[in-house]
Amino acid sequence: MISESDLGRRNFLKTAGLISAASLPLQAARAEKPKSAENPKNLIFLVADGMGTGTLSAAHFWKQHTEGVDSEWIKLYSDKTVTRSFQDTASASSFITDSAAAGSAWGCGYRVNNGTINITPDGKKPTPLFVHAKNAGKATGLVSTCSITHATPAAFAVNMESRNAEEAIADQYLEREMDVYLGGGLSSFHREDSNIIPEFEKKGYAYAGDRKSLKKAAKKDRMLGLFSEGHLPYVIDRVNDPAFKGMPNLEEMFEASLDVLSRNLNGFVLQVEAGRVDHAGHENDPATIVYEQLEFDRCIKVARNFMKKSPDTLLVVTTDHGCGGCQFTGARGMGIGLPEALDNIAKFKGSFSSMGAKFKETGKFDPETFEKLTTIKASAEKAAKVEALVPEYKGWFSAVVGHVFADELAQLTGFGWSSHNHTAEHVESVAVGPGSEAFPAFYRNNEIFGILREVLKV
Repeated sequence: MISESDLGRRNFLKTAGLISAASLPLQAARAEKPKSAENPKNLIFLVADGMGTGTLSAAHFWKQHTEGVDSEWIKLYSDKTVTRSFQDTASASSFITDSAAAGSAWGCGYRVNNGTINITPDGKKPTPLFVHAKNAGKATGLVSTCSITHATPAAFAVNMESRNAEEAIADQYLEREMDVYLGGGLSSFHREDSNIIPEFEKKGYAYAGDRKSLKKAAKKDRMLGLFSEGHLPYVIDRVNDPAFKGMPNLEEMFEASLDVLSRNLNGFVLQVEAGRVDHAGHENDPATIVYEQLEFDRCIKVARNFMKKSPDTLLVVTTDHGCGGCQFTGARGMGIGLPEALDNIAKFKGSFSSMGAKFKETGKFDPETFEKLTTIKASAEKAAKVEALVPEYKGWFSAVVGHVFADELAQLTGFGWSSHNHTAEHVESVAVGPGSEAFPAFYRNNEIFGILREVLKV
């Protein structure tokens, strides 16, 4: 039976004040849910950070329109063995969580305050899920398109007062020795005053800095791959800019991590994050968020193919919260049809963020580049407005573009947005494989920890 301490419910009730004690009988009933005859040996935990239902739907529409097939996520719903759930994402400090608190709910079973990683509001430091798994003899791995020291991957392995202490998170990675770390974030390891990559190599980690060296590193038992100073560039930029030709995509990092971790006879736990879905939501960038979600969706197929060879694997596919509130919508009097909107999105050749990088270099808005990347013609008046507003938005170029060209973008893409921030919406979650029946139809994010420890026996 899942214990109260494992789920962190008592701490939540005392510190969050977001639920009533009346829900406790429901929790007790859940603990009695029948268990699988078999327990999973492996766990693959896929996270599309910041994915609301509008983002999920947009990727599905894209697949149907361009390829004539359903998205991999929607295909899961046709599998009668899949458990589909709705997840409450609140933190201890707010109905609207950040990634640190949401990841910590999964990672330690307690709802914590936004901005902290596996530190409870009363100062306790619960042991993270992947440390439990490592102590049980399982291999462990973290993969992300963000800096690997970013909030979501860190929440499975470390305890930290601030999510922003990314160099300290890298130090704790070195101390706790998960077997695979793949993503961006080179600057947190190779710093101005020190370089801790050789310390990883002394502990048996093969280091990779590009696609070619990743394949070589995957032949070893431990692997550290850092492919960008910060976050990996957006997918739309990686596929359109030759400068990123040698950078692995999320599927390649996922497959390499499976190669390494699956050698462990005791099994493994692996978290894979499409972290920049969230960033595209913050920036209200329609083409970019679709491309990011599609890359994540392809990872579901990678996981399912692996499970055909290793059916003793539990797969969880979820998100930590929504962001941006994007939807294909009829707002602003848009008369555009969905197929036309998708065709227009396909013509985008770069992210708002890539345009912002060019603006930062020159201090000038380039209408020619903007039209080349978005197909939208910018008048001299609107170009001047962008330049005037960037300082007011504290340099946040993407938000300025979304504001100045809101009508053009809406008419062209059919996308509407509710904010530049996270949302409080409940989110989709899917589990398939041995142990999946332990997931209730509705649960709070901090309940996942206890469920996973129970079914994995860690």
